[in-house]
Amino acid sequence: MRLFLLSMLMLLQLNCKSKKNTIEFNKTAEKRIFNLENCATDTQCAIEIISNSNLRIALDEQGKNYIQLEKGDNTIVKYEFKKDEPPNTMDAHYSEMIYFEIDKNDKHLFLTNEALQNVKMIYARFCYCKDGTSGYFKVTQGRLNLVKNDNELSIHLNFKVGKIPQLLTEIKEIIKLNSE
Repeated sequence: MRLFLLSMLMLLQLNCKSKKNTIEFNKTAEKRIFNLENCATDTQCAIEIISNSNLRIALDEQGKNYIQLEKGDNTIVKYEFKKDEPPNTMDAHYSEMIYFEIDKNDKHLFLTNEALQNVKMIYARFCYCKDGTSGYFKVTQGRLNLVKNDNELSIHLNFKVGKIPQLLTEIKEIIKLNSE
């Protein structure tokens, strides 16, 4: 009986190890988060810069978009807009995000409408919404003007995502990259 329990314990330990490729991605990705002050009342806004990464947009079994961040040569920019939740409420979470990928050598981008897919721009909306308007949606209407140098990143984005209700339609930020 002791031998059986010992072999079961060893088998359990072997099955609980993390997958190596997940750990490698976390070690190589450099993430910098910038909390923003120009945000609406009762909300939080932040930009996350993820170096050495690629953005992959895929479809699930129901034909809905989802994203995966992978080890790569590019930089992912993630802007998050999150409403403060009222205390003592259930299902009151609400957030919107924009993700896009830029080549690490890009210094200036000006993209409009369908060309926004050149940077794999995708909008995410998460809420307790019963109308099917939560999830990830490709952005094909709008204008992005991005300027990057060693010291700062300037983003000016106006966009619309079809018939999805949005609170976030414009991002206008200058991020000081060497402020740490």
